[in-house]
Amino acid sequence: MENSTFSVLSLARELFLFEVLLALIAVVVLVRAKSKCRALRESARNATFQERLRIASELHDGAGHRMLAIVLHARQLRAQDGGTHAPRTAHLIEELAVEAQREVREALGCLPVPGSAPADPPLSERVVALGEGLPPDVDLTVRFGNAEAESGLGAAVRHAAYRIVQEALSNAVKHGSGPVDVRVDFGERLRVTVTNAARREEGATPVFPGSGQGLAHMRRRAAELGGHVTYRPLPDGGVRLTAVL
Repeated sequence: MENSTFSVLSLARELFLFEVLLALIAVVVLVRAKSKCRALRESARNATFQERLRIASELHDGAGHRMLAIVLHARQLRAQDGGTHAPRTAHLIEELAVEAQREVREALGCLPVPGSAPADPPLSERVVALGEGLPPDVDLTVRFGNAEAESGLGAAVRHAAYRIVQEALSNAVKHGSGPVDVRVDFGERLRVTVTNAARREEGATPVFPGSGQGLAHMRRRAAELGGHVTYRPLPDGGVRLTAVL
């Protein structure tokens, strides 16, 4: 009788311990599930923020540069008042407007237009094309160093470098009044240098209103690739921007 009572008590104790163990497992699973849900929600919010930041940067650096050039050409056309260069200027305005529209579509992740230019041409070609889109009165010099090393440039670095040159050139045109020098040195580390020889006079009407976000965008692009951007004034009143990727 005593043995039977002991067996019943032992079984009850084992069942109790088993129930406690199940309860602990349930609590752990519940806590982990809630933690995973929070992590997924946080990841989704972060992904949404990063995508919004990407789109904002692409529109700011891409379409913003094209619109700046459109404004410059439009003002030049107005000053010519139907002169001999008016048809060519009008044609450039049309081309730049189409290019700005393409930049917006690409930033939003849409498919490229059939028959459009290659999505990822060499960086040197794209940098030269930036200068060709500006009015002839912009005194721009574009130079390349160690050009034979360009073929080893990765797509991410190529895209970031192009956007940095694009934004730096826009800033030089908006805030400067002298010659602009763009130099791209290829190699294990890509170096972009944009020098504006003179700042626009205090109180002068800006060519195009700025958002104040250009330098921040350039620094973020460089930092994402382990690089950096420096911006410093020069003794002659100009400024020099250097990006290393």
